[in-house]
Amino acid sequence: MALLMPVMVMNRLKIIVTFFFLSLAFTSCKKDSGLDPLSNVLFTKDGVIRVECADCMLNYTVINDKYAVGIKNSEDVKFSYVSDFELKTTIQSPKKQMIRLIVMDSYGRTVSNELTAIDPGAPKTDSFKIKIQ
Repeated sequence: MALLMPVMVMNRLKIIVTFFFLSLAFTSCKKDSGLDPLSNVLFTKDGVIRVECADCMLNYTVINDKYAVGIKNSEDVKFSYVSDFELKTTIQSPKKQMIRLIVMDSYGRTVSNELTAIDPGAPKTDSFKIKIQ
């Protein structure tokens, strides 16, 4: 009986320590805590518009914001968003050329990958559905 006493105490101690760490694990981090200042903050997501052309102009609209970028060679253009929206793009070129337009969302998924011949001065307009999920 005297030999069983230390074993029983060790088993109880193991149970108490295990219970303590499990309760600590389930109560230490809460995602939507009222004390967390970032619990209701929306973080922007960044997508990429890749334009491959020798000399062209990219105009794009993210929600209600309009942007214009001159492209001399291939270039990646970042756009930021916080919800689903429709990305609108227009490409113009001063000369006839083949232009590749690739649109990727913030998760790296390819939304569009198009290779198109563009005539001088003729705008090529597209729109793409960008989703946050």
